[in-house]
Amino acid sequence: MRTWLVLTALLGCGAPAPLAPTRLAFDATAAVREVDGELDDFHDAAARSDEARYFAHFARGGVFLGTDATERWDVPAFRAYAHPHFAAGKGWVFHSLDRRVTFNRDGTVAWFDEHLRGDKLGATRGSGVLVRENGRYAIAQYNLAFTIPNEKFAAVHALLEPSPVAELRARYKIAYDKATDAASKGDLATAHDLLAALVDQAKPHHDDDLEFWLHNELTWIAWARRDNASALQEVDAAGACLDQSTLPPDKVRALRLHEYWDRAYLLMEKYFVAASTAPADQARARYEDLARPAGDNDGIAVLEAFFATQKSDRATAAIAARRVDVETDTDLQDLYVIANALDLGGDREASKGVRARICGGRVYLMKPLIVAAMAREGHPCP
Repeated sequence: MRTWLVLTALLGCGAPAPLAPTRLAFDATAAVREVDGELDDFHDAAARSDEARYFAHFARGGVFLGTDATERWDVPAFRAYAHPHFAAGKGWVFHSLDRRVTFNRDGTVAWFDEHLRGDKLGATRGSGVLVRENGRYAIAQYNLAFTIPNEKFAAVHALLEPSPVAELRARYKIAYDKATDAASKGDLATAHDLLAALVDQAKPHHDDDLEFWLHNELTWIAWARRDNASALQEVDAAGACLDQSTLPPDKVRALRLHEYWDRAYLLMEKYFVAASTAPADQARARYEDLARPAGDNDGIAVLEAFFATQKSDRATAAIAARRVDVETDTDLQDLYVIANALDLGGDREASKGVRARICGGRVYLMKPLIVAAMAREGHPCP
């Protein structure tokens, strides 16, 4: 009889269709307990630096959102970040103070939010989504966020908002990189214009050294263009901005050393042609008076080597050059001066090695300027 009923149903003879399996009603209370257990164990695993247990709570394709805007991690990336902390037994501790859980109709998806107290971070909020996977709830997304009382928002917002100087320095970084690239291609006019465009914006910030460094960089671009007069004007402008600076005195003294050194170098180039080095000698003496107490021995030796080279004083140039440890000095301008001094002193092999260091040195704005000067003098980089 049973077989006949199935056949008649298949033949469409009007017999009733088989009954569908009875679906069990979703038990929200039991599901809340299950979600609580997953999240509590998730936090406990972090507190105990149990990496395997912690990451076992994530669903396939799970994501963790940290408190920093850059922290959107998939599980492999988050695990790579967390591994050194867990391996060192330095997991993070969060205590869930209260939690709310909501489900979709059949309980296959859960949303939650919880107030946390972190041992290091203090008051935070965790929120996210769990999905039913392999018979249990797994974390598809966990979002950890700071909570800011409304009455304190303005103060926090002011701290997080980029300062005018920070924004200016970000634009300077872009301009500097572009200027370095332009100089590397021999386009010194563009390199100049990119940096000069920021000078007026940097002027009001007397508590920052950006204007000084802009003038310093423009000094050596002018030097590379063989415009000694403009280079000295930039040195004057750098000194003037230090006169108005509100930077700490030790910082100002350190920047003065650059100003005085540059002035002595450029004056030596200018006045040696006129066979009168008195202004350059005076500038050099002023530099040395500040440099000796500061222990700037390399700067003193390099400037001495340069003056001796300009005067074709072979013995002094060679002695001064050898006082500089060219293996540790990474300033390419220093190395350029030392190479020329060694050449004048007759040590061509040593000067060749120094120029090789220049050619292989790190790329910054001064490098293409020095490399171009070397090429003009018959020492191009390979």
